[in-house]
Amino acid sequence: MSFPKNPRSLFAATTAALLLATLAGCTGADSDSGSDAAASLSQDSAEAEESVSVAALEPATGSLGGGTEVTISGDGFAEVASVSFGDTPAPSFAVVDESSLTAVSPTSVDFAVTAVPITVALDDGTEVTSDATFGYEIQTPVDSQMNYAFTYWKDYNLAEWGQFPDNDCGNFVNQAMLARGWTQSADWFSEYATTGDYSLSWIRGNEMDAYYDSRPDTTRLELTQRDQLKIGDVVMFDWDPQNDNGVDHTMMVSQVVPNLDGSIAVKLVGHTLDAQYRDLDTAITIEKPGGTAHFWSIA
Repeated sequence: MSFPKNPRSLFAATTAALLLATLAGCTGADSDSGSDAAASLSQDSAEAEESVSVAALEPATGSLGGGTEVTISGDGFAEVASVSFGDTPAPSFAVVDESSLTAVSPTSVDFAVTAVPITVALDDGTEVTSDATFGYEIQTPVDSQMNYAFTYWKDYNLAEWGQFPDNDCGNFVNQAMLARGWTQSADWFSEYATTGDYSLSWIRGNEMDAYYDSRPDTTRLELTQRDQLKIGDVVMFDWDPQNDNGVDHTMMVSQVVPNLDGSIAVKLVGHTLDAQYRDLDTAITIEKPGGTAHFWSIA
């Protein structure tokens, strides 16, 4: 029997061989375990995505002002937590069965003509966004009015209507009412951009207020009746009622928001102080302390 000349070399070689075998064994076990875990996670993710689906919308279009009841067909609707049109939650929805639900469309963002996907989310966080889109269209007189208002609230329609310096609020509101379907008359008109002629009811607060009062399709509402307001109604401000000089400013209702405390916030769009969502209460308490307002509800 022969022995290595250097026992230390034998020990080192043996140790290295054992270490390599151990590492190879560990690596193989860990690799299999990691692959199994990744496959399991991938399968879970795929199953989650398949647990809810959206196949079709009916109808597939609706008013800019919202309020269209849309039937959504698909699968996995047993535990729906929310339905959204684009990024905006539906004001209400109801599950019919596992493969069908209904949802009421919210107002189009800034009353824009657009198309948005619908997202259905479940209680467990699973959600799916439809390939099909819901199209917002101009379908009503109010849609026309508000689409016009949000098109020209900042970029004035100067070529057609001109601008009354420092006092363009009535000019703008009345333009939007024409878009809504009103027609000009000898008592209410503007040719300011072409001939320079116009009626006082087109631009001056008290005369405009009187004209709105004379129409059969308008109803006056007070501040205490704000719960009856709707999008497209007109507000008449009196910044200093103690002076008894009447209407100082006018805008249109762009949003009516019920608050959690039961109160109602009213937002406004208009000119002079150009705004899309000016807050009614801020206007008469902070911006113009002591101010007041009344409204014209438009049929």
